[in-house]
Amino acid sequence: MERTFSYRRQEVVQDKPLVADFKSRWPALFEMSEINREFMRITTVPLTSKFLSQLDECSDQLVKVFINKGGAAGKEIRSTIAVMDRSDDIEVRRECILKCLCTYLHEDSGKLVGEYLSSDIAEAKKKIAET
Repeated sequence: MERTFSYRRQEVVQDKPLVADFKSRWPALFEMSEINREFMRITTVPLTSKFLSQLDECSDQLVKVFINKGGAAGKEIRSTIAVMDRSDDIEVRRECILKCLCTYLHEDSGKLVGEYLSSDIAEAKKKIAET
């Protein structure tokens, strides 16, 4: 992280490195704490709290959109919303909204929401790399 944001940006725009090359040159930018720090440095806005507050603010409108989804995705979304409705926990609500968004966009929610509680660090890093 010795280089400035503008230097890294210039390198990305001009050299157009592959993600694997970029990841090997700037591995810290693929760690949550460094992403948060870099975002804060560039924008002076705390990324995680801003994202979560905006997610909370938009969640009711998102649910309205999700409910109108038909087909198999709609059924999966409605079952996820049912889980959300049974809980008052804000963390459960956020997780359900993000899972519904993944389903709505035909993405694999298993790769978005993951907890790495394994004591095996190598296994946890492997799973993180798959996301």
